[in-house]
Amino acid sequence: MPPKQAERWRWHLKVALASAIAGASRLQHHATRAREQRRPLILGYHRVVQNFAEVARTEMPSMLISRSMFEQHIDWVGRTFRFVTLDEIGEHMLAGAPFVEPVAAVTFDDGYRDVYENALPVLKRKGIPAAMFVVTNLVGQPFWQVHDKLYHLMDKAFATWSDPQKRLFDVLSALQIPAADIFRNRSAFNSSMSATATMLPALSQMEVARVMTAIEASVGNGVAHIPQSLTWPMIHEMRRSGFTIGSHTKTHAWLPMESADVVWDELEGSKRALEEQLGEPVNHFAYPGGHFTQAVVDALSRAGYQFAYTACPHREPKYPQLTIERLLLWEGSSIDADGEFSSAVFNCQVHDLWPPARRCERLHA
Repeated sequence: MPPKQAERWRWHLKVALASAIAGASRLQHHATRAREQRRPLILGYHRVVQNFAEVARTEMPSMLISRSMFEQHIDWVGRTFRFVTLDEIGEHMLAGAPFVEPVAAVTFDDGYRDVYENALPVLKRKGIPAAMFVVTNLVGQPFWQVHDKLYHLMDKAFATWSDPQKRLFDVLSALQIPAADIFRNRSAFNSSMSATATMLPALSQMEVARVMTAIEASVGNGVAHIPQSLTWPMIHEMRRSGFTIGSHTKTHAWLPMESADVVWDELEGSKRALEEQLGEPVNHFAYPGGHFTQAVVDALSRAGYQFAYTACPHREPKYPQLTIERLLLWEGSSIDADGEFSSAVFNCQVHDLWPPARRCERLHA
C-alpha cells in the first residue's frame, strides 16, 4: 500500500475509534461529570493563521491552527461550557469552591502577532475572554522564538543531510552533548518537527544556541521570514479587550535545564517587565513546553505568581494552583482523514478520552 494511502487509512481508523469512544454514552457521561467535578477545561494554543496548509509548509505545524478551525473549536466548546477568565478560575480554586457548571478558558502562549490579527477579532465578536502568556524579551522585537529558529534549521538539515540521525549525532557529539541520552526513541527522527520537539526540552538556552550555530555552519541559514511578535500597544489593546496577560518567561527558556539564577531571572524579570508596562499585578504564568520541577515551582512561588499552567495532568501537591492542567491544541488535534474538523476526535480530546492511554513525557524531575 502506498505511504499516502496507508496514512489515510490510519486517519480513518483514528476517527472511527474516536467515534466509538465518544458514542459510548456511559463513558461520555462519566467524562463530562469528571470534567465538571475535577477541574475547568483550559485550552492552550500558540499561533492562529489564515491558511494552515500554506503556513505549515515553512513553519512548525504543531504551533499552528487556522482561524476557521480555531472558530470551530470555540463554537463546539461553547455549546457545553461557559467561557470564563483565568481570574475567575483562580478565585474558585483559592476558595475551594467547585464550579456548578462546566467552564472553559482560552489561552495562548509565546505572544505571536497573528493571535492579535486572527484570534482577537473572533473572540471579541463572540464575547469570549482569553489569556496571552508573553515572552517579554521578544515584545516589539524582530527576533526569533528559539523553537522557531531551531525548527527552521532542522528542517533544512533534514532536507540537506543524507542521514539526518548520524549527522545530528555528530554535531551534538562535537559539542560534547550526549545525543544518545536525548534521542532514546528512534521515532524522534521521523521528521524535523519531532527531532526539534525532542531536543529542545533537553537543552539549556546556551546549548541550544551552540547547536543552532553548528547546524547553520553545516547547512547555511536560508531563512528569511521570522514570525512576528506582539508589540506593547497590541498587548495593551488586548488587555482592554478582555485578555488576561501573563508571563511565559523572558526568553522562552526550558526552565528545568537552567541554573537557579537563570530560572529566577526568567521568572522575576518577565513579571517585572509586564507589571511596569501594564500598571497592574501579573499573577499568571505558563511553563514553556509544560516542563517544570519542584525547584522551578518553588521559585515561581517566591517570585509572587498566584497561578501557573502546565500541559499535562502532573500536579505539585504543595502548590496545586501553580500546576494547573491545560489542553494544548493545534490544527491536527481534531481533524479527520480529509483534514476537516471531527467532532468525535475533539470530543475525546476535551473529555480526556483521547488518546486512550495518556502518557506524559515532559520533564518533572
